[in-house]
Amino acid sequence: MKTLNENQMNLIKEKTEDILENIGFNVMHKEILKIARAAGANVDEETCRVKIPGNLLRELISKAPSKYRITGIDGKENEVGGERQLCHSIITDPYIIDYETRLPRKPCLEDVLKHTAIAQNLEHIDIASMMDFPVTDYNDVSSSLRALEAHLLHFSKHSYCYAASIEGYKHWEEIARILLQEKDLKKNRILTVAIGISSPLAISEINCEMLLKACGNNFAIIPTICPMAGTTSPYSKIGTLVQMNAENLFLVALTQMINPGNPVLYHVEPSVSDMRTGSDLYYTHDKAVWKLASIELGKFYGLPTAATCGGSMNYRYDQQTGAEGLLFMLSAVGSQADIIQGFGSFYNAMGMSAEMQLIQTSWWKTSKHLIHGIDMNILEESLESIRRVGPCGNFLADEHTVDMLRSGEFFYDELYDYSGDFKHGDSMLKKAHNKVADITASIKSPHSEKLQKEIKGYFNSFYEKTRDSS
Repeated sequence: MKTLNENQMNLIKEKTEDILENIGFNVMHKEILKIARAAGANVDEETCRVKIPGNLLRELISKAPSKYRITGIDGKENEVGGERQLCHSIITDPYIIDYETRLPRKPCLEDVLKHTAIAQNLEHIDIASMMDFPVTDYNDVSSSLRALEAHLLHFSKHSYCYAASIEGYKHWEEIARILLQEKDLKKNRILTVAIGISSPLAISEINCEMLLKACGNNFAIIPTICPMAGTTSPYSKIGTLVQMNAENLFLVALTQMINPGNPVLYHVEPSVSDMRTGSDLYYTHDKAVWKLASIELGKFYGLPTAATCGGSMNYRYDQQTGAEGLLFMLSAVGSQADIIQGFGSFYNAMGMSAEMQLIQTSWWKTSKHLIHGIDMNILEESLESIRRVGPCGNFLADEHTVDMLRSGEFFYDELYDYSGDFKHGDSMLKKAHNKVADITASIKSPHSEKLQKEIKGYFNSFYEKTRDSS
């Protein structure tokens, strides 16, 4: 699945270098401005503008690794940029799509536990992110921390840190030290840290500070780059593509100025501004094209890549959600991105559900099967089967049929309804709900009692401070 040819990518590269060399980037952090100047960038301290000459940009990008290893709390390692495509699940969104009412509502602790248990249980999920959202069970300042505690007590794989503040980042860093149980933080990359870019072409003081701290620990960086065509980027697919390429590469370059060799993902999430309403359309069909093009660009620069797996514009489990969801999943898997992001999310990236974590898993399996295509390696065995059966025969009991029955030659997934029975066949949603019930019937922590106690102790110290201050 290709969208850009080599000439087009070289043209985008040329225009991107022109943007970063002649327009530049606003960097709202004095220390990083000094680092950029020392690295050879053109820096104007008064306007906080940083411009990177093309030759320096290319040199810095070359320092970023094309593959790197991440570690889970359980010690399991995975290679980003290796042969296996890794998968990431979210744990919370601003809204949960309730199974009983089919309507959006705010998340509660039970949702956190369910979604964590599913991410922990699914073999193909290697990474999860716990967004900084409060839960309805608590209405004080401890709410987000209680959600994070519930998640960390029941999750042992690699984590993305999406901190909304420096204080939030510090919690993650301190927790990482507890989870590693005296292992070296810099040598055991159990966190990937999200750094936000403010489109167009700016990075805030908070994100600069988090970048410095994350690079100091050798954590991998995942950019949060979300230009909106028509408001924060040009109202065109190509204009937005070039801008977000510049934004991603600037962050790659900045990271290498701070800590040469520090891993950075090539990851962008563009959307379209609805000029009729002013709303942000995160999951338009054009995103599939952007997704393919951005992964091609990331690989063109020799960087590890990530692409979101699915999504839909509405919260309903209907034909539109199915069509959009499978389209986005197919483009993500077909792009050959190194990480497939965001299992569970839909509703314009504002809502998720436990059922959608499993439904998107089925779409992921579907996409992998379709992209695999036709296996030519079994041509001779198939021809031999035709010779044995001959004219007017049947293949039911042929040895080739028996050999192939459990080979995965034809697609099957337990969430799909193959019965054709409109009276008795369960829907994909109902099957997913039943599987959620099975997975979450008994949720247990994968950690030792000692580690659970330390995690609880860390959070309790903050809850006590909250009680004392109130």
